This record gives sequence, C-alpha cells and structure tokens, in this order.
Amino acid sequence: MNKIKIKNKKLLDELQTKLILRLKRKITHQETMNYCMMFANQNFEEFGQFIDKIPLLDAKRLKEIIKARNKLKNIDYMGDNGFINNDDRDIYS
Repeated sequence: MNKIKIKNKKLLDELQTKLILRLKRKITHQETMNYCMMFANQNFEEFGQFIDKIPLLDAKRLKEIIKARNKLKNIDYMGDNGFINNDDRDIYS
C-alpha cells in the first residue's frame, strides 16, 4: 500500500466527523478517503470542473513572481533603528 501526504489534515478531519455523524459509526481516515475517491470517480465531470478552477502556477506567473522578488531584494529589512535587540541587527542585516 502506498502512503500519501495530506496537506490539509483539518479538512479531512472535518469531513470524517461529518461522516461519523451521518453514518452513526466510527470510520477511519482510510474509509473517508475511499468514499471521496468513489464519489470523485462517480461524478468525474463535476470533479473535473472543480479541479479546473484551481489556479496553477504557470511559467508566466512564475516570471512575474521572480520579477517582483528581484525588484525588492535590495531593500533593507526594517533598517538599523527598527531592531529592538542588537543581536537582531547582526542576524538580519
């Protein structure tokens, strides 16, 4: 069995809680994921439309981000008088 990494475990927990209340029995994360995949497979067109709305990082957007970063990279962080602790000046300067 392959393991998968779940980025937003809170959403999985919320969905599992709702399913437990609906089914009136305890289910595992594995069962919850199985139900999600069965639903996505049975409603593939709707699922595909949902996925299409998720923004992707394309080459154009990546160039815009890098350009904005490069534009700001030489700006000092808070300046010398913005640090409360002298150690911060050494670390961040």
